[in-house]
Amino acid sequence: MLAVTYDANTAANGRSALEARERSVGANVVNELTFAHTGLTTHVVSVPPAQEAAIAAKLRAQAGVKSVGETGQRRYLAAVTNPFFPSDPYFGGFGATAPLYETANSPGQWDAHVTQLEHAFGYSQAGNGSGIVNPAALGSSAIKIASIDSGQDTTHPELHSKIVYQKCFITDSNVQSTSNFTTDEDGHGTDTAGIAAEDTGNSFGFSGAGGNSVLYGYRVFPTPDDNCANPSSSDNQCGADTDDIASAINDAVAQHVNVITLSLGGGNCTNGVDQDPVEGQAISEALAANIVVVASAGNDRTADAAPPVEAPACDSGVIAAGATAIADGQLNGTGAATGSAANPNEYVASYSNFGSPAKALNSASAWGIVAPGGDPNPSTANPDPDDLHWIENIWTSTPFQASASDMNFTGDCTDDAPNGGSTIPPVDCRVLIAGTSMSAPRIAGAAALILAVNPTYQGATKMKTLLCQTADDINDPDEGCGRLNVYRAMATALGDPAPPGPSSP
Repeated sequence: MLAVTYDANTAANGRSALEARERSVGANVVNELTFAHTGLTTHVVSVPPAQEAAIAAKLRAQAGVKSVGETGQRRYLAAVTNPFFPSDPYFGGFGATAPLYETANSPGQWDAHVTQLEHAFGYSQAGNGSGIVNPAALGSSAIKIASIDSGQDTTHPELHSKIVYQKCFITDSNVQSTSNFTTDEDGHGTDTAGIAAEDTGNSFGFSGAGGNSVLYGYRVFPTPDDNCANPSSSDNQCGADTDDIASAINDAVAQHVNVITLSLGGGNCTNGVDQDPVEGQAISEALAANIVVVASAGNDRTADAAPPVEAPACDSGVIAAGATAIADGQLNGTGAATGSAANPNEYVASYSNFGSPAKALNSASAWGIVAPGGDPNPSTANPDPDDLHWIENIWTSTPFQASASDMNFTGDCTDDAPNGGSTIPPVDCRVLIAGTSMSAPRIAGAAALILAVNPTYQGATKMKTLLCQTADDINDPDEGCGRLNVYRAMATALGDPAPPGPSSP
């Protein structure tokens, strides 16, 4: 697959002629993407592998061609005084108290509380102690988050009222199929969409980082097979074609979304330029449209040496999301037992990719920003029994099953956790999971929450600057500009004259 890029005006004035020229040298058009904000049109063409270099050279020699590059890579799943707690039971926790409202043995949303989401929500309530009241601090349905992933389960009670638009782009055998609906047979997309903006204040389940923001759901991953249960699998069924990712981004731009969240990655960048030209051009198009783009940094770290941040998180202008975890005295993903139950501490997860500069506290010059992603210990009981080592959130109710006994993609579809001797209906599906995939929608949701109260932060550079300037120092050498603190970001966006100081678990 090659990406042949033209000036948009050149392409518009002679599309049929350009396609004929491409066919004359052995290239067949698979897809056309027009990037109106950057003035480019790209033809994705298929070529015989043995003739790729020769055909690419012939295409570069044609008049009006700006660039020709290989495409078709795969991307894989990588100062309010009084807080306000929505009625969702996992947000309030099950008997645990501040600051995490969760323990090793009682579930909850520690990932929301270390970012002090309850205090950001507090600005929506009268008498919150700050002197500032803005109902939009609980989020606004005018703010649109595009979740580009494995699909979304619209039957899930946490999503059915939040997803207002869906579309699917899947390429198979050089043919792209599209539809105006998605399903999620993997579960990953349901989970990430939920973290970003699941139904908040509906008296069950969880609270989304973006509160009342709405979701635009995209599916770019094919139906998985059982190989995809292994996160290291390179099976094509487990990966998304960059052409499909680009198509979804382009559609999200056309729908005027405010934020795009991408919990996927693969490949690298050269000086901030995506190795895949189609994906890179789509990202540039979104950024030129002032959309905030957040992407997972990747889960490939195996040693202290800095692994490269994966594409598209490494694309210039994208907010790269690394993962943090809680050390509570139990063996975690680092293989150590640091911290304690009484004094837990937060650190950059053992698997989380990071870049350079590895740490530039409160500066947008850092490689990215970190947010909760969890870090379970793979050598303990399966799974790690410590709730604080995971991110718990929603999962699909329509998983892929090769047979009735195939449980590779199923979650826990029971009533919510016991509370006072009874369970909390309705039945929803949940999962324990970890990764930078969980960090990206947490940051994207925070961005959406900020935009609800102050639209002047619309744009990736403005938003990264705000989130970095208000981030917390977790004293980790690889934390980028710090760990997300949506409370301090909200206080700044609202002009609170007495914003909160730094926080820690």
